[in-house]
Parts: sequence; C-alpha cells; structure tokens
Amino acid sequence: MDTPSIAAPEASLPWFGFIPAFALHTAIVYTCALHISGFLVGRWFAWVAPILQISSSVPPVDWYLQHFEVVIIIPALVAGYVNVSRFVPALVGRPIWDTRFDSAISWAWCAPALVLLYRMLQYHAPSSVLFGTSMTAIKYFFDIEKAMPTWANPLASDPVRVAAQMFVTAPFYAGVAYSLGALLSKRELLTKLFTFDKHER
Repeated sequence: MDTPSIAAPEASLPWFGFIPAFALHTAIVYTCALHISGFLVGRWFAWVAPILQISSSVPPVDWYLQHFEVVIIIPALVAGYVNVSRFVPALVGRPIWDTRFDSAISWAWCAPALVLLYRMLQYHAPSSVLFGTSMTAIKYFFDIEKAMPTWANPLASDPVRVAAQMFVTAPFYAGVAYSLGALLSKRELLTKLFTFDKHER
C-alpha cells in the first residue's frame, strides 16, 4: 500500500515565498528612489566635488532635479543587477529564499507603476494662474521641474508637482530600472561584455 506523499510547504503555499519577496523588492525600489539617490547627490557635493575641485553654482537640490532620470535610474539599475536583497538578513523567513524570491524581482516595477497610473487617472489640470492650466498628465509627471521651490523663491516651480515627481515618478523609474538590472544580471551582461574568448590558432 502506497503512502501518500507529503507535499513540500513551498508547493502547497505557492504565494508564501513570492509575497514577502515582492514586498521586500518593492521596499528596495522605494528606498532607492526616495533615499539613496538623494543621499548620493548630497555626498557628491559634500565629499567628492570638493576633493576634485569641482565647483557648481547650481544648488544640490536643483542639480538633483536637472539630472533626475540619471540619479534615479543608475542606483536602482545597479541595485537590481547586484540583487542587493541577497544581503538583507533572513529575518523575513527562510521560505522566501527560493526561486520565487528571484522571480519576484522581475515584478518590482508593478507597485510604483500602479501608483503612477492611479495618480495619472486622478489628475486634473491645475487651475493656478502661476503654473499654467493646459498640461497633460504625462507632462505633469514626466516633464521634470528644473528647480526646487525654496523659502527665498517659493515660485521657482510648482511644489505640488515637484512632490508628485519625487514620490510618484521617481519610484516608477527606479522600479523599471531595478527589474531591468535584475534581467541584465540574469543574462550575465557584464560577464559577456568583459569576457573575451581566446581564439584557437
């Protein structure tokens, strides 16, 4: 008489590993977008630029906005390629460290994309005379402001729009870059680029 086989916990709970892995990757995406990029720009102006004797008349926050796509995408792309989640302590439980954990990184862009889509659907053209009235949702979220409003110059740009771009558009860029970095890592892009096969004589 055959004894019934006991299914592995991972097989009986197919989402048990994916859900916490997806949450972790999403948290990494938002950390890259909201904290790491700004931190790197700040460290550049505070540490690297003085050592290299690079002077700039542009304040760091304005430089951040003027190079918005680059400072958001590159750190997230590197984080996805390196898969920084491997260095996170396994406090969330061993079951997520399986193949579903690696597959979840491919979907890290979904949550920021859904937030962006929701905000774009809820968008109404601003009625303020100061910042214009004829603006599409795509322009509002993707045509990045070039200056940060300050107490000295509060009308340098629309503060609500800047906030939307920093908290909605930036995570979307980071999510796409993070998942793309993981895809490039899976295909071993750097290894293929910097490995030269020796031709046989």
